[in-house]
Amino acid sequence: MKMKKFLIMSLSALMLISAAGCSTSNEAEAPDESAAQEVMVIDSENKEITMLAEVNGKYFTESTRHGVVFKDGSNGEKSVLRGLADEKEFYNALIEIGAVAGENLTAEDMKAGPTDGKSVEGDKLIATVTWDGLGKEIPFEDIIKASEERPMDLRFGGNLASAEKNNTGCVLCLDSCATGITSDASYPTGTTQNKTVDFFGDDSVLPEDGTQVKVIFRLA
Repeated sequence: MKMKKFLIMSLSALMLISAAGCSTSNEAEAPDESAAQEVMVIDSENKEITMLAEVNGKYFTESTRHGVVFKDGSNGEKSVLRGLADEKEFYNALIEIGAVAGENLTAEDMKAGPTDGKSVEGDKLIATVTWDGLGKEIPFEDIIKASEERPMDLRFGGNLASAEKNNTGCVLCLDSCATGITSDASYPTGTTQNKTVDFFGDDSVLPEDGTQVKVIFRLA
């Protein structure tokens, strides 16, 4: 009887240990939902894309030709906004909402002189920006200061092959670009290379360095 009682107690203890082990394992495998974050949201019905980005305060005082660049691209620290979504996935998202790429610029076009630059083509886009506490969307051009102001004419240039080859991360360039997925046709190629226009982030409009913002792209 004592041996039988001992065996029963031993088996019960083993079952408790096993159950505890399973519980620990399940907890460890459970996904951390709070850590998950959508860095890009595609709304096909309304033909819009929302991308998370961060303010890079360096370009409040230094000029740049980059509006939004994916943080892991080679130009990730050269833009007014540090994008949190991959530029190649952004290209595919634009295709998904029905945008048509221009594909009219080459690397040679980027060497244009002050008077022979080409403007990017492709479907026209409207880009706006917002952040917590702002309570509204503002035009992307309102967060940029330029030494020569022109109305933004944002186009879906395309350039996926160049993006895959160069991995610069360029999502939105402030002048016409052969690598950026989108860029501003108001400023032809060669604009910044020839230093005819300087661009800065506008610190009187944007929140402080490191603040997370949303950039919304819509088909015009």
